[in-house]
Amino acid sequence: MREFIRLQLKLKWGWNRNNNKTSAIMTAFAALIAVLIALALVGALTFVLRSSIAVTAKRLSVLYLTIIMFGLTVAATGMQIKRLYRPADLLITARFPLSPFKLFTGYLILNFIDLCIYAVILTVPVLLVFGVAMNCFTFVYVLGVLLGAVLMPLIPFALSIFIAIPAVYLTSLLEKHGIVRLIAFVLVLAGAFVLYYYILTVLAQFFIHRNWEQGTLEIWTKLLAWLDAYYNPAYYLGNVVFFDRFWLGFGVTVGAGVLLIAGGIALARVVSANLRFKALDGGDGMYTRRTSIDGYSSARAIFRYQFQDILRTKTYSYFYLGVAISTPVMVFFCHRLTTIVGEAQVGSGINFGVAILVVAVFMAMISSFAGTAISVESKNFYITKLVPVPFRKQLLIKGFLNIAVSAVALLISSVVIGCLEFLNAAEMAAFVATELVFAVGLVFNGINLNVANPNLKPKANGEPEEINITYMLLIGLAISAVLGACALILPRTSVGATATFLIGAAVAVVYAAVNVLVFWFTVDRKYRKIEY
Repeated sequence: MREFIRLQLKLKWGWNRNNNKTSAIMTAFAALIAVLIALALVGALTFVLRSSIAVTAKRLSVLYLTIIMFGLTVAATGMQIKRLYRPADLLITARFPLSPFKLFTGYLILNFIDLCIYAVILTVPVLLVFGVAMNCFTFVYVLGVLLGAVLMPLIPFALSIFIAIPAVYLTSLLEKHGIVRLIAFVLVLAGAFVLYYYILTVLAQFFIHRNWEQGTLEIWTKLLAWLDAYYNPAYYLGNVVFFDRFWLGFGVTVGAGVLLIAGGIALARVVSANLRFKALDGGDGMYTRRTSIDGYSSARAIFRYQFQDILRTKTYSYFYLGVAISTPVMVFFCHRLTTIVGEAQVGSGINFGVAILVVAVFMAMISSFAGTAISVESKNFYITKLVPVPFRKQLLIKGFLNIAVSAVALLISSVVIGCLEFLNAAEMAAFVATELVFAVGLVFNGINLNVANPNLKPKANGEPEEINITYMLLIGLAISAVLGACALILPRTSVGATATFLIGAAVAVVYAAVNVLVFWFTVDRKYRKIEY
């Protein structure tokens, strides 16, 4: 069992010389940017709360400890479901010279080790930034932070064992209802974005007006008091971090964690064994509904297949369609936030620039998935060379599907912007045309990139390399920044608004035309050279 755990850890956390170094560097860079943004928010929110509310460092720390504990519980629940109840390598591990109990124990240990790593990564930087912003950064505080990071995984791990059992049965009921799962994901994503918007709005109002409204102060005061109570597990962890009634916090955290883990393991062992036996005996019966494409044209059949493939692939249905569906909601709140800040500093003349910038960013996020037009086929790529449909036509259909998704998100976002009266009729027409052409350029840029870098061979853990999505995000965000900067700055200079519209449209048209021409004249030749 020890060798099994070691190999699993090496697979997830180790480095393989066959790994794509560029992909690893880009992933690390993206993660670093996300961490820096999160830490900046922690520091800013801590400073604002400390300046506005009479609150102790320990009470305020419970807010962040609660958020971290909640995030770890969600992550741990996902790990329990993936490894204990729905392992992708079940047919392989069933042949290992290990008893079911040893496999069960090994997976639990792996989950706990992973959770410990995540706990340290999340807890230590956040609390250190919090300590600096709160002026309580001392040697004793650092010692408390390290001890709190060690104890942090206990309660989330214990809770996840119990939560995973009803969760896995619920996901089983929804397994054949991808639309329901997609709707749930969109609601969660939109809710998280609304919360993010609220925090940024609170910070913006404080730094602009140097004060909060009385109602906002009362909400935060009540929230902090409600969290800093005995029924919140993070309350006891805060005692450990600040050495305030240390033994009470330490005893409750360790005692409750150990007891819950012991009880959860006894229950989870029975459930896990039953589900594994059922999966080995008859499978889970996913996607057994028969569909027919008799009488369909080749274009319609491929279009339908691609759309169904999106719905059936979690990565695509969640982070592609999910983002596209959520875009109008995000656009609404982004415009609310940017106008709060922008109009206070510059004036209402920034509306067109804000609309171009915000929607262009979301168009880049949606269209970036065109960078997997070929790599998504993976081991089935050879079929695309066997079907009696020209290569260029196959990719055109995939491109039109991506453009259609982007266009729907753009049109709904435009309705939102129009209802908010950000733009007049002429500005709206220029805005929609520019963004749609920009989306076309992004889609064909992604396809061209994927043809040049197919990434058909999966990584060691069976997942495909998706470095092209990262590349397309960077390209899209860079061009979005240029378009947004021009739309924000040029109308306030001698260039004027009309010339600004024409410049933005010209950039989008040139970008789209170049990528369409490259696609049209090179895709067949490059596609023939691709082998799996």
